[in-house]
Amino acid sequence: MNPLTAALPLAAARRTIDAALAHAASLQVAGIAVAIVDAGANLLAFARTDDCFLGAIDLAQRKALTAVRFRASTGALGALSRDGPLRGIEHSHGGLVTFGGGEPLVDGDGHCVGAIGISGGSVDDDTAIAQHCRDRFPATFHSTR
Repeated sequence: MNPLTAALPLAAARRTIDAALAHAASLQVAGIAVAIVDAGANLLAFARTDDCFLGAIDLAQRKALTAVRFRASTGALGALSRDGPLRGIEHSHGGLVTFGGGEPLVDGDGHCVGAIGISGGSVDDDTAIAQHCRDRFPATFHSTR
């Protein structure tokens, strides 16, 4: 890999955003925000639909940041933080998100190269869209290399 290029290509991030928006439309979920961060937790790509509420913009980015920082689903972190070993973790790192909608993005070699955050639908909808993109990401990633 060229050391001057991002481990997560912009083309892969854009394709992932397109997949998220298409899946949201297929689920009839309107008003979403989609954030993609790289492995260093830097915002790489972002999109929102025209009817997205303003709070979803920040939440999508925080979900992606949380997922990449812990290399874990935000929903899984939520399960551990309620009364579990990570109780209160959502108050660290400038406000983590511990409910569904954030997923790490792993390439075909098992390396976490970034994360996706979805916000604007119900928690179940956000989770379904993020997981859809996570599950298809290795093919998306390698088709842009």
